[in-house]
Amino acid sequence: MSSSRLAVLTAVLALALTACSGLSAAPKPTKSSVDYGAQAMQATQAAISGTYHEPSAQPRPAAPGKKLAVISSGQNAISSLVPANSVMEAAHAIGWDAQLYDGKLDPKSWPALVSQAVASGVQGIVLVAVDCPAVAKPLAEAKAKGIKIVGIFAFDCNDPLFGGNGPALFSSYVDFGPPVNRNIDDFSDLYGADQANTTIAQTNGAAKVVLVTDNEFTSIRHVVEGFRNTIAKCATCSVVGEVDIKAADLTTPNAEAAVEKALREHPNANAVKSPYTAATLAAVSPAVLKVNRAASLYVMGGEGFEPELDLIRKHQGVSAVTIIPSDWYGWAAVDTVNSLFIGQEPADSGLGWQLIDDEVNPPSNNAYKPTIDFRGAYRAAWGKTG
Repeated sequence: MSSSRLAVLTAVLALALTACSGLSAAPKPTKSSVDYGAQAMQATQAAISGTYHEPSAQPRPAAPGKKLAVISSGQNAISSLVPANSVMEAAHAIGWDAQLYDGKLDPKSWPALVSQAVASGVQGIVLVAVDCPAVAKPLAEAKAKGIKIVGIFAFDCNDPLFGGNGPALFSSYVDFGPPVNRNIDDFSDLYGADQANTTIAQTNGAAKVVLVTDNEFTSIRHVVEGFRNTIAKCATCSVVGEVDIKAADLTTPNAEAAVEKALREHPNANAVKSPYTAATLAAVSPAVLKVNRAASLYVMGGEGFEPELDLIRKHQGVSAVTIIPSDWYGWAAVDTVNSLFIGQEPADSGLGWQLIDDEVNPPSNNAYKPTIDFRGAYRAAWGKTG
C-alpha cells in the first residue's frame, strides 16, 4: 500500500471515520461512496494491524495416545501443503501418532483415503481443503465410529452452498473468536469483504475490478461472495469482468490466456482480485505483466504464501495480500480435535488475517510469520512446555 495514498485517504475521510463502527460486522450499504469509503478505510487500517489475537489460555490438557489422520487435497498445491504439514507438526508436538494422506488434487481418490484412515484405527481426522460432499460416505462411517472430524478450508455437507440439506458430519469447526466463532462461512465471507475494503480504499472509492474466481472450491466461493457483496456497497465501484478458472488449467496456458483476455476487454479496470496463490503465480501475475499494467492495476493476491510475497517485493503484478496464517490454522485444528477428545468446547484460536504490501508490513525474504507465538501458546495450553 502506498503510504502517501493512505495519508491522503485518511485526511479526506477523517470526519466520516469518526462515525464508523468496528469490524464486528460488515459495513451496511450506503448511497454515499464517500461514506462507504470511510468504512473501507477503517477496515483497511484494522487489517494493517492484523485482526488475529492470542489463542485462548484456557488449559486443555493433551489427550494421551491418540492417532490422527490428515487428509490433504493435494500436497502438490501450496495451499494444502502448508496447513497439512502444520497439522502434522502440531500432532507430534502434542504427542500423537499422525499419518498424512496425499490426495494429489484428485477428488476421485479422496474417499478411499478417508476409508484407509478409518480402517487404520484413527480417533481423529483433519480434512485439508476436502469438502464433506466429496467424501460423505466414508465420513459417515467415521462419524458412526465416534471419530472426531475437523476441517481446514473445508465445509460440512450441510453448508448452504451445497443446498443446506445434507447431513452434518463434522464434529466441530475451529473457533475463530468473535464475532463469528465457529462459523467458517462467515469467517470466509468477512475475509473476502476485507479484501474488497482494501481494494476500495486503494482505488479512492472507485474500484473497477476484474474478479478471478475458481468456483470448484467452496472456500473460494465464500470469499468471493464476501468480496462481491462488499464491492456492491460502494456506489462508485463495480466488478467489470469475471473469469472462472480451474486448478487443472493452471498447468496449461488456458488460465493465463483467460485473465489476459479479460484485462484487454476491460481497459477501464483498475483492480484485479486473485482467488489463491497458485492462480496468482500461473495466471494473474503473468497476465498483468503481459498487458503491461503492473503499475496501473491494484492486484489483490491470494493467501500470501512465500512465492506470492516475492512478486510483491519485485513489483511483478501483485500489489498486496491478506494473509490468514495457514500454519497457525494447522495448529488450531489439532487444538480443536484435542478439545473434542477431552470433552471441552473448542477454544478461541485467535485466527485472523493481516494486510501485506511493499510498504505496509513489507514482506521479508522468507515466508510470513505472525507477531504472535501461537505454537508456544498451544503448547502451554496442552501442558507441553519445558
